[in-house]
Amino acid sequence: MVPYLKEIGSMGHMYMFQITINPYGRDLEPGVPFKADVADSFKEISDRIGKDRVVWRYDPIVINDRYSIDWHRRKFELLCRELEGYTDRCTFSFIDMYGKLGKFGDRLRSVSFSEMDRMAEMMVPIAERYGMRLGYCCAHRDLSQYGIEPRGCIDRQTMRSLDIPFEEMDTPLREGCRCVRNIDIGEYNTCSHDCLYCYANTNDPSSRTEKVYDPEGELLFGTLGPEDEVVPLKGRETPRLSDYFDYRQY
Repeated sequence: MVPYLKEIGSMGHMYMFQITINPYGRDLEPGVPFKADVADSFKEISDRIGKDRVVWRYDPIVINDRYSIDWHRRKFELLCRELEGYTDRCTFSFIDMYGKLGKFGDRLRSVSFSEMDRMAEMMVPIAERYGMRLGYCCAHRDLSQYGIEPRGCIDRQTMRSLDIPFEEMDTPLREGCRCVRNIDIGEYNTCSHDCLYCYANTNDPSSRTEKVYDPEGELLFGTLGPEDEVVPLKGRETPRLSDYFDYRQY
């Protein structure tokens, strides 16, 4: 994404980034780039656009025989130390056990309320030590006693602080979702990271659409045919990035 920051700015968009960095191995995230490279990109983006426009996602939290709460404690602090000064916000959630995930047996399981409480109690002082606030996405458990607010990934507080206009969501996309109105531009079976916990892939690489992925095309996958029509998405007028500062410096 780093090479395209100037191009995105030239389009006039008001933008922010949410970047997931989890400490899991290839058993859960077989196609994710090396975490050190992702962290380097995170830092560079933060340096260019400001740490208030970059959110770190520690998401989802998976607990099993290999990834214990004590393991998370050590790895979470390591990542907090690595990203200190490059963001002031970390959003986390616990794994949602979609039906298709049951086939992975003990590698993926639901996190108990007791484990959620222990994770929250452990994470808060670590995050505070490195200047980060914790936000809980799609809360299924009240963690307010630990000082953690249920908060949307794209939330009204952040939009206000960045002077980005927003509309409230009419109907939440998921139970517990507190996001403002937004448009998901993703598509199922297009990601080559193949994370076991993800709902957006079938976990069968042969079903992915990368075989028709055109890196020079305008579409996420596939190509435009002679009879296809591109219909612009209409929305409310919003301020442009250039109204606030010179994007060309990025």
